[in-house]
Amino acid sequence: MQESYREIFLAESQEYLNIISQCLVKLEEKPSDLESLNEIFRAVHTLKGMSATMGFEKLTSLSHQMEDLLDGLRSQRIKVNSEIIDNLFGCLDILEGLIQEIRLKKVSEIDISPYLEGLQKFLSTQEEIEGFPEVPLEREIEFSESERKVFGDKKAKGFDIFKIKVNLVRDCAMKQVRAFLVITNLQRMGEILKSIPSVEDLKQGNFSFSFIVILATKEKAEVIHHELLSISEVRDIEIKPVEIIYEKQAPLRTAALSYIKKIQSMRIPVERLDKIMNLMGELAIAKIRLVQLVQSEGSRPLEEVTSAVDRLTTALQDELMQTRLLPISYILDTFPRIVRDLARGQNKEVELQIIGSEIELDRTILDEIGDPLVHLVRNAIDHGIEEPEERKRLKKDPKGKIIIKVTRSKGLISIEVSDDGRGINFEVVRRQAVKRGIFTQEEAAKLDKDGVLNLLALPGFSTSQKVTEVSGRGVGLDVVKNKMEALAGRLDFETKLQEGSRFILTLPLTLAIIKAMLVKVSNEIFAIPLMSIRETIKIDQKDLKLIKNFEVIRVRDEVIPIIRLDKELGILRAPDDLSREEETQDEKLCVVIVEYGAKSLGLLVNRVLAEQDIVVKPLGSMVKRIKGIAGATILADGRVALILDIMSLR
Repeated sequence: MQESYREIFLAESQEYLNIISQCLVKLEEKPSDLESLNEIFRAVHTLKGMSATMGFEKLTSLSHQMEDLLDGLRSQRIKVNSEIIDNLFGCLDILEGLIQEIRLKKVSEIDISPYLEGLQKFLSTQEEIEGFPEVPLEREIEFSESERKVFGDKKAKGFDIFKIKVNLVRDCAMKQVRAFLVITNLQRMGEILKSIPSVEDLKQGNFSFSFIVILATKEKAEVIHHELLSISEVRDIEIKPVEIIYEKQAPLRTAALSYIKKIQSMRIPVERLDKIMNLMGELAIAKIRLVQLVQSEGSRPLEEVTSAVDRLTTALQDELMQTRLLPISYILDTFPRIVRDLARGQNKEVELQIIGSEIELDRTILDEIGDPLVHLVRNAIDHGIEEPEERKRLKKDPKGKIIIKVTRSKGLISIEVSDDGRGINFEVVRRQAVKRGIFTQEEAAKLDKDGVLNLLALPGFSTSQKVTEVSGRGVGLDVVKNKMEALAGRLDFETKLQEGSRFILTLPLTLAIIKAMLVKVSNEIFAIPLMSIRETIKIDQKDLKLIKNFEVIRVRDEVIPIIRLDKELGILRAPDDLSREEETQDEKLCVVIVEYGAKSLGLLVNRVLAEQDIVVKPLGSMVKRIKGIAGATILADGRVALILDIMSLR
């Protein structure tokens, strides 16, 4: 098997699995949703065909059995119920497992026989009632190219083509004999082109009490109807003309124009995209170095060429960044299934609403935020949403509601996970902290909202009275908070008793190449993400005021707290700085005003250097948890500059 075909199969099959999962959730909520049912059938049918072509037998067998059941649901011979939906969800999980084995190139160890038997149970129930699944006359029958050619030849010779459904009486003793008589009579009146089931199955009795025959004949429909009804134990006959459109053969040139289409999109392996992104980062560093060298040399011809290289590199960088962006629906599309399974396991009714799923995020971030969001949804269902009886007692809708809302502002993205449940009881959290010996009674009483969040995010801390499959081990918010810190993001929350909770994840749109302002603190250079900077100003020393031991400044009637970066980051002041300290009392101080959410903060620096694109490099495990540092970048002269994490500087 060619590796390229395998990769295409894996990519496309995942898309079909997502479609099946989403539509199954819709079908469970509304069993009469024929559109979703047809969508599931088409996805399973396509997956079966792809699997058969690639030679994946287990995938083919399971999807084929699912297709049979779905066909029964589509024709309404089998009614949709919760047991069938549960079985289809179980089969979907097995399909995902089989595809994962293919992705990892493992020998399949999954036993599909219990799932085949589970599906067969519903088909068998139908067969016990009718013998075999019945084929409705309205069912669209697919014809092969050769069959279409035969139909065309018959039409050209003056034959009519009829679709004939023969219904036998229910207590027919020897239905195969009656079917043989029908076939014999039809062959006398014309030529049988196709039958459903096949003629061999009809002769052996492998059919329900009805079957369909496609007949080419010059007899009138009334004559056929009369002849077949004269056969004993034939209950009734349905006849419908078959209309088939036959396209005339077009010249080769016309065919080429009609069928050879331009490629509109391509699939690119993630590994290749990451390599290109790394090369783009190195190119960006080299470009900055080139610009600085040309500016120092002052060569006009070189300046013109460098300006063009700068412009083209920036454009290339922007286009490449777009290729890394994916809509957040890529991960959120799986959440209706997650909520459905968790709610059923808790015997709760929960409705999920997703807003802003079209917003795009860097692939690296998308890969990382799935687990934190799942933990927040788990907590909302287990801790937040009450049981239906309790909600009724509180005069709430018995069905709880969870909203995942995605918004974008400047270079940041905000993901809110909110519920209308019981909210977080701070007193319960404080009592649990005292009980575990984390705080004394007096210390716990002073805890504010941020302190409570830090408590909830402690490893092993939980307010659950018992450990379940969903919660109780205290790993939920711990995972969320650590992941946010690793992604240079922030976790906040709001809560109100008996009204619900809202957790807000704030993240950068991308982690690869960002625009930043370079600043100097003592002899060190730091990069501040430009998306966080509101403005840069210069102030006099006398403009600094003290409020409760905190330095602040007033900017346009707004009081802004000041942080001296050298003290905050523990940077030793250079000897030159100490010797000039008295001389610089009357000099202006540089302040970079940054903001996140509704908060503003002033960063006191020695000097603002320049604005430029920087390539974000991840920090090693030994230093990545340092407060105030989000990453590092390489400057044009080869030096390393640390990137400030604005959200943790407070």
